[in-house]
Amino acid sequence: MVFANVKGPKKKDYLATAEAFAFVKRQPGYGSNARVASRYPVSPEIVREFVGLLNLPKSAQALIATGQLKLEHGRRLHQLKQSHTDAVVEEAASAMVGMSAHDARDMAVHLRNYPDLSVGEAKTQVLASKAQSTREFHVIALLDEPEYGRLRREAGRRDVSVDVLVTSVIRDWLEGTQGRA
Repeated sequence: MVFANVKGPKKKDYLATAEAFAFVKRQPGYGSNARVASRYPVSPEIVREFVGLLNLPKSAQALIATGQLKLEHGRRLHQLKQSHTDAVVEEAASAMVGMSAHDARDMAVHLRNYPDLSVGEAKTQVLASKAQSTREFHVIALLDEPEYGRLRREAGRRDVSVDVLVTSVIRDWLEGTQGRA
């Protein structure tokens, strides 16, 4: 069961895995995460993350049990619990529903770095910072040497770099062809 919940592709029962690890950890000779991990094909960190789920407030555990939050979310909530009250952890768990693991991590870090922020403010700030980024795409143009030389001379004439000139030409072309493709 532990192996299936840690490595398998099916729906995972994180809390059952956490209970299984905790049970093994309570057995004679298995008092540490490292010893438990030595029995299964996992790291001591994975054991710690699963067992940490059992220390979360019941409402956070319920979100994990229903699949609304994943192990990574639980890990971040457990870290948050070290410095915040259960009420804050519960609110953070609800706020993390629908968030990617990366955004949940960033929100938890933000809450730890700025303890006076509310969960709502932290979530808003983290998501707003993500919304401001744009992706860049790079295009490769296969030109022979004379063509590239002409491009370089034109860029020099306009006092811009070759990449700025090419980007400008492509943007102008795209604006001129909008609606015609």
